[in-house]
Amino acid sequence: MKQILYISIIALLLAACHESDTYQLPPKEQIDSRYFPLDSGAWRDFDVVEINIDAPIALYDTLHYVVREQFSGIFIDNLGDTLRQIERFRRQPDSDQWQRLNTWMAYVKDSEVIQIEENTRYLKMQLPLFFGKTWNGNTYNRTDTLQQFKYRVDSIDCQMNIGVFSFDSVLTISQKNELTAISKILVAERYAIGVGMVQKMTIDIYSDTYAPDTDIEKRVTQGTFVYYTLMNYGK
Repeated sequence: MKQILYISIIALLLAACHESDTYQLPPKEQIDSRYFPLDSGAWRDFDVVEINIDAPIALYDTLHYVVREQFSGIFIDNLGDTLRQIERFRRQPDSDQWQRLNTWMAYVKDSEVIQIEENTRYLKMQLPLFFGKTWNGNTYNRTDTLQQFKYRVDSIDCQMNIGVFSFDSVLTISQKNELTAISKILVAERYAIGVGMVQKMTIDIYSDTYAPDTDIEKRVTQGTFVYYTLMNYGK
């Protein structure tokens, strides 16, 4: 049943602190930064499915939960940059009790959209955005120092249905895309204008079976699938 569930999901997806109601963006960034709004009080709820597989020990574990990201106050760092705080919470689908996860931060500076996750800075977007544009998402961290993964704009301004919503303008950015006969690493995010991230897919799997004619997702030895899909949002 769990195997059927994850195959179905794959098919479907893809310093000081101050309160402020308006996050001030540099004027030249206002057009393309619409895909990454940083408005105080805005929030997004994601339906999350996480699948962990370890075939040698017969582990096929599926977790289902909800994650909320809520934009709160602003933080002025020691460089004078204005960062928006993102408070993150988690609950079970059948519960109203939220548990705090952590606090991320994000900001726009010098044509760059940067998000700090677990104290690691990622260059989420390099403005202006256009189809096929690439950049090093790990410019400001030491992740993947031996092999740099290029972020890439796979599509932009596309009409798309995400969960129960229909958006007129959606941006798709692939962050990692590496496929061999025995491994697959794929990370991609989608953003909607005025909303921010609306979908994320992470696949990191390995197979000890060499069968290039068979999709690696059908012969996983070890790995993880994680899918975020927007289920509600507001301000």
